Amino acid sequence: MNIKKITRIYHFIRCIPKTILFNFNYFPFKQAIKIPVIISHRTAFISLKGKVYIPKDAKSAKIKLGFGRVQIADNKYSRFIWNVEKSGVITFGKNVRIGTGSRLDVSGDLEFKDNCNFSGESTIICKKKILFGESCLVSWQTLFMDSDLHKITNEKSEQTNSDKTIHIADHVWIGARASVMKGVEIGENSVIANSSVVVKSFDGNSVVGGNPASLITSFKGKKFHH
Repeated sequence: MNIKKITRIYHFIRCIPKTILFNFNYFPFKQAIKIPVIISHRTAFISLKGKVYIPKDAKSAKIKLGFGRVQIADNKYSRFIWNVEKSGVITFGKNVRIGTGSRLDVSGDLEFKDNCNFSGESTIICKKKILFGESCLVSWQTLFMDSDLHKITNEKSEQTNSDKTIHIADHVWIGARASVMKGVEIGENSVIANSSVVVKSFDGNSVVGGNPASLITSFKGKKFHH
């Protein structure tokens, strides 16, 4: 047995306590006993409230939270953070992976469709609704925020900066250190370039980049590979 296999077995053994806690906290016994979600031992549970939904036929260990290696992360210290408030709802499709050091702060409705893959150290702050479509590929140190977090009011004390939904369609590749802000919709089969700041919506088959992000070229007839 080579060192990689030994290391993998070691990390899976260490993940058992938090994995058991997570599954039996969120799922009925018949689902939880199958251990559909596995949790890295480097996970910090800030709040284990809210609700989590998975497919009824979800297989064991096919939803992975906090695992993997990424070029810029120190796996020893880069913790996965789970902070889901009472009002928070997270829905996972099949074969979802959210990599090492990522951070989920959820009091709204967060959904990942089948085969979403986040490489690591992504931050998702969901106060209203964020949806990732099928087979999205999200690189490291990305940021998604559907809220400004602090209210802005006018002279009538009316809030002027309400939270707005983010919708990422199927087959979208989001590059490293990109930020996607509230109210943005990205059409299917699109690419967001590294370090982009996306503050407006784009149709499908688009390559966008820059700060603020603008259309670079068409992606029609092309596809990326995981």
